[in-house]
Amino acid sequence: MKRRSFVRGSAGMVAGLGLAGCLGGNNSPPPRKAKVFDDVSLDGTQMQIQLESDVEVESRLEAQDDLDAGGAVGALLPVGRARAAKGAGARGAGGYSSAPKGRHGWAVWHGGSYGDDWRDDHDDDIKMYDATVATLGVAYLGSDDSYQNDPPGPGPVSWDEKWDDPSEGDAKSVDLAAISPGSDTREGWYRVGTELVADDGSRNFDWQAADFEVDNDVGRWNLDKEWHVKPRV
Repeated sequence: MKRRSFVRGSAGMVAGLGLAGCLGGNNSPPPRKAKVFDDVSLDGTQMQIQLESDVEVESRLEAQDDLDAGGAVGALLPVGRARAAKGAGARGAGGYSSAPKGRHGWAVWHGGSYGDDWRDDHDDDIKMYDATVATLGVAYLGSDDSYQNDPPGPGPVSWDEKWDDPSEGDAKSVDLAAISPGSDTREGWYRVGTELVADDGSRNFDWQAADFEVDNDVGRWNLDKEWHVKPRV
């Protein structure tokens, strides 16, 4: 049995642990740095997902220290920290225009310049890890109104399409018509989510996602208001 299979989804067992600091406050950690998606694009109604060939993710070291010491909590606590709760307020509306933009030009959920100061203060506690995508999922999240009212946090949702253990640099394609509720409802919000684990499968870095609004402009399908939705480091 692959070690990766053992840790996949283990974050759910301790979702309540380490939640403090995930939901705001002046001292809250910033969204973690990560390199997962090379590109996400549309070709007609085909969503094209290209993964990075060298996936990396930022994490704190405390949980790994516990694991190395044989601590029971450290053995379960995902190094990527607990996922934030659902219902984070409207991301698709005015928040997009004012949100800081990161890699690919996507808006960064909970992003901001405060992250530089926080990283300066915690430089010894964080590290970039080589990682692997254990699970890749795509889901239709709903209309613009429903998404703005209750956008999900970075964790998993009910996936309409899912792949386990995609290869590094892998490319996947899914037709919007196959995952939206009907031929006239391809417009709306979609999520591409990834569960990340260490290369050797010994650590679970939890989930992060990219959310996109799909609209049709005079017969042309477009991705709009792209968000990178990551847990706090």
